[in-house]
Amino acid sequence: MPEHAYAQSTVADPCWGRPAIVPKSTSFTYKYIKKDASGTVTWESGDNRSYTTGSGTGYSVSDTWK
Repeated sequence: MPEHAYAQSTVADPCWGRPAIVPKSTSFTYKYIKKDASGTVTWESGDNRSYTTGSGTGYSVSDTWK
């Protein structure tokens, strides 16, 4: 649901990012979208991505738009 998307900002061109707080030992799925100035949403192709946090305190994910 695009209305629940986390807006990202440029970290170091062309990389984008945003911190998100996720509980330890949690599995979740996600997918990236692009939203233009007029509000048109484009979903990336392919299956949803998945990630599982461990028991640590910080994680980083590096993805490429599909």
